Amino acid sequence: MTAAGESVLTIAVPILIVLGGIISPLVFRKGKALAASASLFFLVALALNSWLLIGVQEGAALYYPNTQGIIFNAASAFIVEITLALGFLGAIYSYRYFEDEKILPPFYALYSFFIATLVIMAVSFNILIIYVAFEASTIAGGVLILFTKRRSATKAAVRFFVLSVIGAVTILVGILYQNSLTGTFMLEQSAFSGVANGDLVLLSALYAIGFSIKVGIFPFGLLWLPAAHSEAPTPVSAILSGVMVQIAAFAASRIIGVISPASYELGLSLVALGALSVIVGAVLAAVEATYGSKYSRFHVSPVNIRGIKRIWAFSTSSEVGVFYILIGLALMAPALSPLFFAGILLHFLNHGLAKALLFFDSGFVIETSRTADLSLLKGLGGKVGVNGLTYLIGGFSLSLIPGTLGYNTFLEFTRGHISMEITAVILTAALFIFFTTLYSLRSIVAGKPKAKVEYIDKVHSHAILRIPGVLLAICIVALGIIVLLGANGIALEGYYHQFEEWFSVAAKTISEPWVGVA
Repeated sequence: MTAAGESVLTIAVPILIVLGGIISPLVFRKGKALAASASLFFLVALALNSWLLIGVQEGAALYYPNTQGIIFNAASAFIVEITLALGFLGAIYSYRYFEDEKILPPFYALYSFFIATLVIMAVSFNILIIYVAFEASTIAGGVLILFTKRRSATKAAVRFFVLSVIGAVTILVGILYQNSLTGTFMLEQSAFSGVANGDLVLLSALYAIGFSIKVGIFPFGLLWLPAAHSEAPTPVSAILSGVMVQIAAFAASRIIGVISPASYELGLSLVALGALSVIVGAVLAAVEATYGSKYSRFHVSPVNIRGIKRIWAFSTSSEVGVFYILIGLALMAPALSPLFFAGILLHFLNHGLAKALLFFDSGFVIETSRTADLSLLKGLGGKVGVNGLTYLIGGFSLSLIPGTLGYNTFLEFTRGHISMEITAVILTAALFIFFTTLYSLRSIVAGKPKAKVEYIDKVHSHAILRIPGVLLAICIVALGIIVLLGANGIALEGYYHQFEEWFSVAAKTISEPWVGVA
């Protein structure tokens, strides 16, 4: 393969997902067949993307219909791979999650469209395509929140839309400003080469602010993220936290990486904003686990709870702060930007898998106990089963514990090219999440509920809700063992070095369409 080539297969991936959302509800009316059909379309799209990912793994790229449209390079295909894998698990999960099968046809149609818009957002260097896809995903995601049919979900969706509009307007101003400076909507480094650095800084700042609102960075994220991500149906929560906000952060890194303003001050500002988000989100997650919404605030219901999904929503606000830290560091030390951009991809992988796992497992517990309040979830004990272990693995991976994929993030922030202050922020947040994981699981499995709770008799009827958490935990541990043993020279060093080398090449394609020949 040459460095770049045209291929209609690049557009086939999102088309397959959309077709699955249209065809499956039209052909199948019963839940099991409908879920199987929609999931099959996800699986086929995933297989196709895996094949494309192999083809572009050395820095090459595929595009359609030209380089101003869809571009599949290593970084883009990698992001799409995670998106489709989690989307597939969410499609399977949704079959048992919704008790009313009448909900499934419109849900799968909108859910498939939602995933397709996220895919498109990740595979272009055209800011207009990124923007339109992002706004389409915002509309679809906001409507999906309403599928829980609660008044609090309506309030959460309204917050989600209002903040999204503010972010969208800010990004749009940036797009128009970019066009006035460069005469193009393409994200090409050559287009910005003749622009004054002051204009590049201002343009980058506009994009950084606009995307920070949609990513969920402090303080904007606290206004909508805990409400929206906790009130949404669990499979939607998993995608909102594990994929959507991360793709927004990926888009911000791509845009700012291409513009590359020479501004230590802007970089420092992004690092500070990210660090605040990391700490505040982690602390509020711990507060939610121990004392509940009375003290963590930002709740849309008049009744205070210790919400299990609210915990991980606050954690998402913390985790997305890492992206802004890494983007800021890349601006502060341009020579090390490939390392920081590789860290962005690795963090996307760890947070995506771990956070989706935690939401899937939280949803299983909620469906088993019929409540999302940790104060009422006590006493499930053995009914949690293997998902108690997978829940720990997800939380431990966010806590950067050795043996999980999160250990790689620990290595990235302790290798000497990052200041001790930033490392301290990351490790402090990890300690809060470690405590939160143990404390919340203790509440789930131990003691008696504070009020009468209706438990379902046949937990095995929700066995399918266990599957995503188990599969994701296996991935997290398998990759974590490779990192642990390979990084410390114990075993599997060859696999670990291949792992590192691939991410080093892929990191360059965040801001460059292609970097070599496959």
